[in-house]
Amino acid sequence: MPDRLPLLEGTTLSGRSFRFPEDLPGAGLVLVIGYTHGARHDVGAWKAALTARGIGFLSLPTAERDTTPESMASVGEAMRAHVPGGAWDQVVQVHRGGEALKQTFGWQADVFAKLLRVSGEGEVLSRHDEGPFCEEALAAFLG
Repeated sequence: MPDRLPLLEGTTLSGRSFRFPEDLPGAGLVLVIGYTHGARHDVGAWKAALTARGIGFLSLPTAERDTTPESMASVGEAMRAHVPGGAWDQVVQVHRGGEALKQTFGWQADVFAKLLRVSGEGEVLSRHDEGPFCEEALAAFLG
C-alpha cells in the first residue's frame, strides 16, 4: 500500500483553499472521497457512520482530472443547498490531484466511496476502496 497522500488542492464549500497534506490537522483524520455524483449515497453512509462514532473526517468530492476551482463552482453551489452551513468546512472540492489519487491507489471512478485514514503528515494508515459501506467494511477499515 502506498504510504503517502499525493499533493491535492481544493476549496471548502465555505470558500477556503485547502492543500493536502499541508493543511491536515495534526491528529489526522479520515478522507471520504467520491469521484462521481452516483457515489453520493455511499459517501453519505460512510459519513453518517463516522459521525455516529465521533471520528473526524473530511468529505472530498474529487474531479477525475485536474481543473480549476471555478470549473467546480456550480457543483459547489448545488452542494451548499444540501449541506448544512456548519459542515461546509468539512467538504473540500478537490480540483487538483484526483488523477494522482487514482493512479497512486489503482482506483476507478465509480459509485463507491474511497476512504483513507491519514496522519497529520499525510501518511496513509488504512484504506477502503472496494464495495459499498457496511459495518464489516467499517470495522476492517478502522482496524
